[in-house]
Amino acid sequence: MRRIVILSPHRPSRELLSRLLAEPDLSVVAMADADEVLDALAEEEPALVVVDARRPDEDSPLMLGLLKRRYPRQPLITLVPGRLRVFDGNEERVREVHDGSAEGLHVLLAELQRATRDLLAQHLLRVLRPPTGEA
Repeated sequence: MRRIVILSPHRPSRELLSRLLAEPDLSVVAMADADEVLDALAEEEPALVVVDARRPDEDSPLMLGLLKRRYPRQPLITLVPGRLRVFDGNEERVREVHDGSAEGLHVLLAELQRATRDLLAQHLLRVLRPPTGEA
């Protein structure tokens, strides 16, 4: 089963993101602590990590740095104020999304769902079609 790991220090955000990204064929695990996320990644790399860094938190920048250093190919979506940063394991794209209003939050969450579906489809293709020479 494919797994998504969510990091957000704020319980309402964890709950919202978990419900938003939940699908029957996915395991969605939400955590409040960067150390918990790194421990979970050491056990089994997920298909995707989502980090909610929209509010100032001392763990988010450190977590992102450690994650990119230890798992440089790990697909990652980072929610930052006004942006959605999407890293597919090769390149990062930034989607501008202004989330200061209710409508902006709706747009942000719709973009998050779209980016999640795209990254999960890429993950499934990698699993089903291993690189040449590795089959």
